[in-house]
Amino acid sequence: MNALVPYLAALHQQDLLEQAELRRRSKRSTDSQPSIPAWRRTLGGLLASAARSLDPSDERTSETAIVAGRGANALPTC
Repeated sequence: MNALVPYLAALHQQDLLEQAELRRRSKRSTDSQPSIPAWRRTLGGLLASAARSLDPSDERTSETAIVAGRGANALPTC
């Protein structure tokens, strides 16, 4: 019996190492998609809306659409 103890201990240790590796891999696979904190999403939205309000190209596009007769604000043709 004493001759088998080191062999059984080595097998048990190998099983524990394999289980730890499987747990580590499963944890890594579930955490693979980083989550963005809410304050960063809000900050991004604020910066995007500020950039849109400072960008004059959107206003030019809407004015040209009205003058060219496209969209809901177009003058009716007679």
